Amino acid sequence: MRNFVKTMIVSAMLLLWLTTSAAAQDNVRYRVHIAPHMEIRALGQARSATHPMTAANLTFNNQQWHAVTLSGTGSTVRFTTDHAFRHATDFSYKRDARLQLTRIVGTSSARWQFDTVTDTTNYAAGDETATVQISSRGPGVANISMNVIFMTGSLASLKGGQYDMTVVGTISEN
Repeated sequence: MRNFVKTMIVSAMLLLWLTTSAAAQDNVRYRVHIAPHMEIRALGQARSATHPMTAANLTFNNQQWHAVTLSGTGSTVRFTTDHAFRHATDFSYKRDARLQLTRIVGTSSARWQFDTVTDTTNYAAGDETATVQISSRGPGVANISMNVIFMTGSLASLKGGQYDMTVVGTISEN
């Protein structure tokens, strides 16, 4: 009889524990944010030039970009080099690249502003990217002008051939 009572007590405790556990609940809320329409476009094709073989830097003037944002909080537009200028067939030959924002013409209510106007790669120190940036505080459009500069450096170590670099434009919601 004692074993029967012990078994009944253990069974009752187990049943009580199972009943209590079954009454617990929790929840998780899920939310999805869909960013408003934003767009960035380079206006014009790839640019090329022939170096004059002087110590002067080579400037690609007034590369035009067009940005659109419908974000009520504005957007940030960032331009970044994929790497320093590199020789097309021998990547060990490099030259620094400088990005320089020169002008913004945009919707005044968007309050476009320069955040970072100039940046230069420093491939010798391991810095292969240059990044410049503008931002807005509201929705609007902007036309952005930027100079891209090939930093000549020493002519003695300037290997003949083609040097390439790409600027990537991105836009994100603030």
